Amino acid sequence: MSVNSKFSIKGLFIWLICAIFFTYEFLLRTVLGTFEADIIAVFHITIVSFALLSTTSYQLIYGAMQLPVGFLVDRFGLKFTLASAVIICSLSVFGFSISHHFNTALVMRMLMGLGSSFGFVCVLVAVYDWLPRKYIAFFIGLSQFIGTLGPMIAAGPLVSLAQQFQLSWRSLFFYCSIVGLIIAGFVLVFVRNNKATSESMIILKTPQSIVSNVLALISQPQVWLIAIYSGSTYFVIDYLSENAGISFLQLNGISATSSSFMITIAWLGFAISCPIVGIISDRIKNRTLTLIGTAIVGLASALCIFYLPLTSLWYFIAFFCLGIGTSGQSVAFAIMAEQCNNNYLAAGLGLNNAMMFFFGSFFAPFIGYLLHQLSHASAPLLSDYHQAFLVIIAMIALGLIISSFFIKETFCKSTKYMTILKQD
Repeated sequence: MSVNSKFSIKGLFIWLICAIFFTYEFLLRTVLGTFEADIIAVFHITIVSFALLSTTSYQLIYGAMQLPVGFLVDRFGLKFTLASAVIICSLSVFGFSISHHFNTALVMRMLMGLGSSFGFVCVLVAVYDWLPRKYIAFFIGLSQFIGTLGPMIAAGPLVSLAQQFQLSWRSLFFYCSIVGLIIAGFVLVFVRNNKATSESMIILKTPQSIVSNVLALISQPQVWLIAIYSGSTYFVIDYLSENAGISFLQLNGISATSSSFMITIAWLGFAISCPIVGIISDRIKNRTLTLIGTAIVGLASALCIFYLPLTSLWYFIAFFCLGIGTSGQSVAFAIMAEQCNNNYLAAGLGLNNAMMFFFGSFFAPFIGYLLHQLSHASAPLLSDYHQAFLVIIAMIALGLIISSFFIKETFCKSTKYMTILKQD
């Protein structure tokens, strides 16, 4: 972990390169949905097969890799792992662009998930290795703000670009692969590892095996509590974006276009508030207050959206506040790092990220099953959504309870002892 107390141009530039790759992989995560109809037509597949191609194959690899990615970054360093990840993404996007069979495209999509799985962990490691510790939460939030530009670009701007220059999805994917190679070039030239961050200090560490580091990580109750908080409070925005959000709003009399825009507003609230709650957390030297505050906002917003007869204006406000409510997980990454030893710092961050994907992969189908049962296999009614969405309310409430009574305050300092000797 960095012991830097001042900014450096080099450190900021390395962080920015990592943040750009995070944006790139976030774009790859969502871009297939933009060209759903075209891809379905080309591969002659059903909507279910497209979901397997676009979401399931990607997220299974992405989520499963989060803990291994952390240990790989710790073991091989930021530069090697980041460069490898960018190259894998670039080559797999190129492979997808020239695929003519579904199985080939599926393999390429899984490789995209593999390369992308390094994105967020690497940008977090860059924050901790290269930037002042007193601004950690702010830069985590700012990184997430920058990353959120990925899905924003993947929607309207990319469609407009394709229409203006009459580009097919294959051409756009090819150009995306070129962008990946450019990012890889920047990584190879400019990114450096920064394990010893001060010339006046020597950090004494006893080498430990991966197994011992895994056991040390997973044996800490605080690590699991923080990860559960992240998964339970972030799930709502992820679920409404990818699943039943638009259908639910249409039953409330909102048009499909306005419903889609409301989901975008939620992401905008998330993107804006992540760095802001980070600043607040860093300034007041308190992590749990921001976790509690955002969870309260998220719970109140979800209750209003799900159970109150709101006008369109109030829906927009509620969705923006919902984005604010989910932004507490950016501070959760900061407190997670403060609970981890340097030997398994990246792995701890990866575990936190993996838990968010686990909640999505498990509870989204569970809510879908509830809706199916409540509606007796027909189109769900508004009352069915009201009952099924109690699961989401319970999850946010769980996050609020955990942050209020069980997560220990770190006061923005590492809880792990570090022996530091000054050089003569």
